[in-house]
Amino acid sequence: MTTDRRLSERLEAVVAALSPCQLLADVGTDHGLVPIAAVVRGVAARAIAADLRAAPLAGAQRTIERAGVQGRVTTLRSDGLRELVGLGADALVMAGMSGTLMAQLCQDTPDALCTVRRFVAQANTGMADIRGWGYATGWQLVDERIVEEGGRFFTVCVFEPGVSRDRDPYAVPGWSAEQLLRVGPLLLTRASEPTRRWYEAQVGRLRTLVQGGASGRAAELAMWSAALDAHSTLGPP
Repeated sequence: MTTDRRLSERLEAVVAALSPCQLLADVGTDHGLVPIAAVVRGVAARAIAADLRAAPLAGAQRTIERAGVQGRVTTLRSDGLRELVGLGADALVMAGMSGTLMAQLCQDTPDALCTVRRFVAQANTGMADIRGWGYATGWQLVDERIVEEGGRFFTVCVFEPGVSRDRDPYAVPGWSAEQLLRVGPLLLTRASEPTRRWYEAQVGRLRTLVQGGASGRAAELAMWSAALDAHSTLGPP
């Protein structure tokens, strides 16, 4: 059993962030590549490829059949997490949408998360919002990394239910929780070349805006510059 499409670096990072699970739910599955890869690689015993739209689900079903995993990967039409309630998924993936939308979907259907033990979120924008959701609702940020692909940067965050006071990721001296929700507390404190380049890109973008006369961006530039400086002191990964 193999997939006929190689995973992108972004989706590889998503699959790599999973831990062994019985039932993986991939919400906003598109072509179904993540649940198929998780099952083929033995990370998930079974998987659900969920999407709101019929067209992506039809494409996912074709990919599932080509991979020969139709007995272990099923498609599900679902508005957000609603149809997952009661299915017992112990792992959840949301990838390729905004963190703002992810947070809203989790807030709308919290019952779907009752059995989830690991939630992997890869947001194209608004990562602070999904970190903020976890911070406010008791989902601990246990891992995060930057993936660089095609000249773009993507953040992959991993959450687990419950808060460990012994390892609070937002307890970084000199930084407020609000700032860390934006720069990423684990990104800030772990040496990584992609993270350094991402911080550099943020600083460069904001510096251009400030030099061009954009108002209200100086404080933001200072924050990202401080993040870059702090990260640069960590040395090589």
